[in-house]
Amino acid sequence: MLGAIFDTVIAQLTPEEEQAIKQKIQGKEDVYQVSVDQVAAISQLSATSLQIPSVVVDFFSTHVAPEKRADLLRVLDILATRPGSFLLTGHWTPLPQLTRQQREDIMLKWKNSSLPSLRNLFKILSNLCLYNAYSRTHSPLIDSIGHNAANGDAFFENHPDYSPVEHERIPMMQTEEATRGDPLEFDVVVVGSGAGGGVAACELAKAGYSVLVIEKGKYYHQSEMVHEEETCYTNMYDGGTSTTSTSGSIQCLSGATLGGGTALNYLVSLKPQHFVREEWAKQGLDYFASTQFSRDLDKVFDRIGASQDNILETKTNGKFEQGCHELGYPIEKVFVNTGGKAHHCSRCMMGCKSGIKNSTANTWLLDALHHGARFLDRTLVTRVVTNDRGGTKAIGVECQIHDAQQPVFIRAKKVIVACGALRTPGLLKASGLSNGNIGKHLRLQPIMFGFGFFDEAMRQMDGPLISRVCNASDDCHGDQYGAKIEEGLMLPGGLASKVPWYGAAKHKELMLRHKSVASFVNVVRDKDSVGVVTFDPASATPVYEYALSKHDAKSLTICIQRNMRILAAAGARELYTSQANVEGFAFNDDEASSADNPRFNRWLDKVGKAGISAVSTPLVSVHQLGSCRMGTTPKSSVVQPTGETWECKNIYIADGSVFPTAVGVNPMVTIEAIALHVSRHVVSTLAASSRL
Repeated sequence: MLGAIFDTVIAQLTPEEEQAIKQKIQGKEDVYQVSVDQVAAISQLSATSLQIPSVVVDFFSTHVAPEKRADLLRVLDILATRPGSFLLTGHWTPLPQLTRQQREDIMLKWKNSSLPSLRNLFKILSNLCLYNAYSRTHSPLIDSIGHNAANGDAFFENHPDYSPVEHERIPMMQTEEATRGDPLEFDVVVVGSGAGGGVAACELAKAGYSVLVIEKGKYYHQSEMVHEEETCYTNMYDGGTSTTSTSGSIQCLSGATLGGGTALNYLVSLKPQHFVREEWAKQGLDYFASTQFSRDLDKVFDRIGASQDNILETKTNGKFEQGCHELGYPIEKVFVNTGGKAHHCSRCMMGCKSGIKNSTANTWLLDALHHGARFLDRTLVTRVVTNDRGGTKAIGVECQIHDAQQPVFIRAKKVIVACGALRTPGLLKASGLSNGNIGKHLRLQPIMFGFGFFDEAMRQMDGPLISRVCNASDDCHGDQYGAKIEEGLMLPGGLASKVPWYGAAKHKELMLRHKSVASFVNVVRDKDSVGVVTFDPASATPVYEYALSKHDAKSLTICIQRNMRILAAAGARELYTSQANVEGFAFNDDEASSADNPRFNRWLDKVGKAGISAVSTPLVSVHQLGSCRMGTTPKSSVVQPTGETWECKNIYIADGSVFPTAVGVNPMVTIEAIALHVSRHVVSTLAASSRL
């Protein structure tokens, strides 16, 4: 059954389909940088010829929770029966016995079904097939589209600007030391090593306290990082892949390696805008309007080397600027954490092999190491241990070290939790905390994708991941809750699973032309969407739900319309949104690309009317925030303005989960500044207790 479905998504094409694609490519081989021979090669390939069903089965057995595996297997079993086939496809004949055209028609109906369950089924199956097929390092499919996956980031590594920075290796505590004899004891245990945990570890160690940093994932020195799509998520991301909400409405990507998200992000280093600071201060959190917060932001910028210098000018950011200037939209260079060094890397979502990106592992954690901090990777903290049944005071943590199931107790005077907004709520619940706000108010700053295909080679992979941001939709409702547009470079696996699927032939044609695409992300500052993290002790991955509100869906819709206008003004010939219920747009041969084209604007109206279809529009989050928010009362928040939890002393939170609302920009800088603030309070309480 799986083979029949996947052979519909990636199908062997008919001679007529092959010829139609050849006609599209012929005369433009230099633009698309593929040949008609490669068209012939990809036309013969199917998912089963590429062994994708077995790849997906292996992936499922390793990375998908048993209950979700069971759900999908149940659906496949139903499809294999005549009544089940009729119920789900409208045909009494089981799916594998139908023609390819019949199967394609069925999947397109699932894609835009009135039933969310069928829309979700289409999204799951098509994404599994396309991502796993196009993320292979060695594959006839990858060869056919002209992508050299095995060559890594050859563009940057062979560029005259390439000047790598070699960082010392951070030693990890070995199993024997961590488990032998009496319990280990530290002044502070920091759970998590990302933006918040890295800063907290540094500040506490520099203050002279003994610090242990515990990281769930594995530490990879830059020399050990692998720049391959098929392995990077397994190695360095939580759960080995993205985690999906219970309804399938959104996928979240979060780091699980030393450095957390800072090891894997796109380098963007932005301070919170003034209206966000003012909003948080109006909630009684005076720190965010203070000069101290400004100094903390500046300190972060200085330590991570946030700079706009030496950002490579590329065709993609040139088109972005051209389109924005023609339309009068504001656009600016982003700051990136490179210390001003040239960094034309397209693989930093897999870790920075050049060492130029100033992740916490290359900055704050090295500072912590030099001041005596210790590090323990591949260790899951299962609960914060308290001194009594009431859980009024933390005295350490219980953890599973290096995949061992036997819990180990590590004593600490203070515990700083920095696991991220998807995992911190679960740790608090597992530790006996019962504040009703734990896990609520989750903000995900959802991303929607836009694509423009040009009649020239763009080669977006030859250059930085993100270099510009357009703020034209920041205030599209008049309440400062809007969305931003940024470049969003994607490698073939990511692109294949996000560019719309209108059928096997059209999808292959688009992927053959991937070197002529400019891909963009539209990132919303979500205002009133409903996000909740649920504690499930039986689940190895976070369990959460997220429902996009009408307000936030409108923000995304307005933003994607403006994204399409920018691309049209910049000369794109074909335009696609990731909306499942909207066909793409192509300018006719006798039409100039223009945002003023009446036919194009009628299409934009369709984009607006289609909106964001729940479940079927692929949304992704890389900014998880707010699930243990900071506030002035336990009735509406989880932590005090100091970062300490309301109900248990000595537990502090220093990650994005404490954000009072969504921040609207890439949150790394804000998290690190808040961690400085929280660390000062931890230091002051430790100093006070030592004087008693």
